[in-house]
Amino acid sequence: MTTTTMAATHDTARRARALLLDGDLRALHALGVELEARGLEVRAATDGHSGLELLIDELLGLDVLVVDLDLPGRDGAELLELIRRAGGERDLAVVVVASLAGRGLRARLAALGADAVVDRADGPGAVVEAVERLLAWRVAAAAGLEGVGARVAEEPWGALPPLVPEPMFMAA
Repeated sequence: MTTTTMAATHDTARRARALLLDGDLRALHALGVELEARGLEVRAATDGHSGLELLIDELLGLDVLVVDLDLPGRDGAELLELIRRAGGERDLAVVVVASLAGRGLRARLAALGADAVVDRADGPGAVVEAVERLLAWRVAAAAGLEGVGARVAEEPWGALPPLVPEPMFMAA
């Protein structure tokens, strides 16, 4: 499976869309470049207030939200809770990027509805991997694949996350 196919959603007429919210301009740029190179359409904001406006404007067209836990103006946990409470929006994959996220914080973010938590120290590649895995999982779920651990043989990461919504956590 090519990265272009990876970026496609079940609606093959458009590229997958990501919203990146991060107060660190370097991290935001690096991640945006990585995701665009993999075929995603990327929107971005550097604070929680602008991010919330973009999220409201783009919500129905988004496939994944990548949010910095320490986002200025409105932190990532607060945005995550708002998204999941205000209608549940389960179709939107959410990846939270956190520094030094221990088990307690990871459990709290999972309870709020995070689909993946990635440690900032692991770099943009780890975030991109989480995004790709979640998009692949969404495509598989939309295609009606059943069973835990469905596999996409062509992909280097092997097993997809279970098709029952369950948080995926990257390296601690």
